[in-house]
Amino acid sequence: MTTAPTLATRLKRLPGQLLLALINATALLVIVACVLVIVVLNRVDQAGERIAATVTEAALSKLEMTPAALKERLQSVDGKVAELVDQLETAGSRDDRALTLQVAELNRTLNDLKAAAQNLGSAGPDITEAAFRQAGETLTETILSVRGCTAMQTDETPRS
Repeated sequence: MTTAPTLATRLKRLPGQLLLALINATALLVIVACVLVIVVLNRVDQAGERIAATVTEAALSKLEMTPAALKERLQSVDGKVAELVDQLETAGSRDDRALTLQVAELNRTLNDLKAAAQNLGSAGPDITEAAFRQAGETLTETILSVRGCTAMQTDETPRS
């Protein structure tokens, strides 16, 4: 026959049981914290993608040319510079008028590229505004989802 543990026996086991309960609670808190970190990192990643898309769109709208056109222009400038270097090396034996026309054309192309770069630089405030707006929306969505609510959808049609 086993006898019931006495009060003294229970009190002796109490610190060990308390330590075990604290370890279990800490393990549960670590697991919850890891899950929350994963959720937050996912939200930050999604927000980063949306911000990058907005920034790219704003930059391209300020550039006033397509990326393919910009690439083509830069390649043509590179080719013209190489051609001018060749002609300058043999400038003594050639007509200077053709060389002057090519330099003028290169200057026009460079001025166009400079204007495009200045337009791209002026996109800074628009990009900052878009980034803050996107960050605010993401923060609001996260807070509402943690609270257990969903964001209210506005109806564009007027009610009668």
